[in-house]
Amino acid sequence: MRNFLYSAAFLAFFCFVAPVWAQDVDGSAEPTEEESLVESTTGAGGVIVTVPVTGVIEPGVLVLIERAIQEATDLEASAIIFRVDTPGGRVDTAVEIAKVIGEAPCRTIAYIEGMGAISAGALISFACDDLIMTPDSNIGAATPVFQTSEGMEPAGEKSVSFMRAKMRALAEAKGHNPDIAQAMVDKDIELRGYTDELGKYVVYAVDSDGSENSKTTSPSTTDALQEVVDTLTEDLPVDVTITPKDEDGADEETESAERDAEVGRVVYDDGTELVLASGKLLTLTPSEAIEYGVIDTTVTSLDDAVTYFLLGGGEYHVVEPNWAEKTFRFLTSPTIAGLLLMLGMGGLYLEVRTPGFGLPGIIGTTCLALFFGSHFILGLADTIDIFLVLAGIILILLEIFVLPGIGIAGITGALCLITGLYLSFVDFTIPQYSWDFARLNDVAYSFAVFVISSFVFSLATWKILPALPFYNSMILSDTMTVEAGYVAQDLVKTDGMLGAHGVTATPLRPVGKGKFDGEKYTVVTRGDFLDQGVAIEIVETDGNRYVVRPVREEA
Repeated sequence: MRNFLYSAAFLAFFCFVAPVWAQDVDGSAEPTEEESLVESTTGAGGVIVTVPVTGVIEPGVLVLIERAIQEATDLEASAIIFRVDTPGGRVDTAVEIAKVIGEAPCRTIAYIEGMGAISAGALISFACDDLIMTPDSNIGAATPVFQTSEGMEPAGEKSVSFMRAKMRALAEAKGHNPDIAQAMVDKDIELRGYTDELGKYVVYAVDSDGSENSKTTSPSTTDALQEVVDTLTEDLPVDVTITPKDEDGADEETESAERDAEVGRVVYDDGTELVLASGKLLTLTPSEAIEYGVIDTTVTSLDDAVTYFLLGGGEYHVVEPNWAEKTFRFLTSPTIAGLLLMLGMGGLYLEVRTPGFGLPGIIGTTCLALFFGSHFILGLADTIDIFLVLAGIILILLEIFVLPGIGIAGITGALCLITGLYLSFVDFTIPQYSWDFARLNDVAYSFAVFVISSFVFSLATWKILPALPFYNSMILSDTMTVEAGYVAQDLVKTDGMLGAHGVTATPLRPVGKGKFDGEKYTVVTRGDFLDQGVAIEIVETDGNRYVVRPVREEA
């Protein structure tokens, strides 16, 4: 009973207390000297929430950003600044993050620093209202890729098309250049640019033949763009020139427009110039991002960014990952998830083999609670997944202990168990995009860890554990063998007991003990109930079975 209460306490903590704590614990850290009270500027002031978007993008980052936006809502913050420093990660998670950012109740700013906003980080940045960069950062290279035996390979057209449309939609919704955004995804897009009447540099996409791409250029800007280009190119010669610099700084002329843009500026006869040649992914430095209108300026600190956007007069509320979020991110890693699954199933297996409810059951249920609880908190597992796993375990136990040999309950339970485990690892049923298949690779790795560790665990329970003292204290390991002196009763002695007289050593109801010549034997009557101390006689023997009757007094 005490072990059962301990187990219930463990389950209550990891299934209920820990997830609630993960949501309620204030993840804010003490601000550094730089992140102290923001100096007053001409802005309106108010709380400014900052949240790091660092490392590989995975479901744990989504949980952190959801909590940051919720805290910004509670604090009525004037802005949320996302400190983006990431090489990329899971595209499906980045899409979910972009959706959450789009629902933020206040202004959103992507502060790109360090490594920069690469791949999925670029998608997250374009989901913000404003972008700003530090001088040593980059943004771009957002085409989806997947891992193969030969390294990273570009995804298929279906995945690229989805990502291109998503980047374009985010850019259009937030007022960024959609052609630049999708050129970071699709290497087949060619970008050209020109300086308009107001001195602003305009970048747009073209088809392979050099004409404006109606699929990539907004209809609202096409006519105006063409009018400006016509005005600028009325008096230009028809020849195309490339003006790179040689070692002496002198200009060289050439008649080919096929020279790579890295060699120099490619100027076309309509006055436009090549920004990005087809076949290359767009990745921008801060100076290029300023030139092409992606950002307005660069800053060297978060305070400078706040001052530039006129957000001064308030204070920072720094949101950092709390211990529960870090723990759950660790528990959902492929290796740890496979080990938790093995320990959970192995613990339940040992518990079934041992009487009562003890340590194996506590370990098994705790590991399963950690596995499903962490996946549930990070949005991978759902209630139906946990229900399927529990139903599968129950059906398998019914097959073993209640309905052996039928097979229907066992097969159904196995299908429920496998389906529930699969759905608890992924948030889709059938994979469609490259990142779905990449997620399946993680699932396959976790199951490989589960199978291999289960095999090692089985060998240990078969060969190693029986030799350990604590294992023998949990299960009944003694056996009654002939070598140890355990033998069936001698048949000659059994036949010689016929007609023997004795007394009942215990009450017979109708089975009990009888005492004959100082030795006790298990005896049975033909239905009579006899009290202790009654004289009896053996009237029948059948192996180890002695049938007795009361002895008449006259006899």
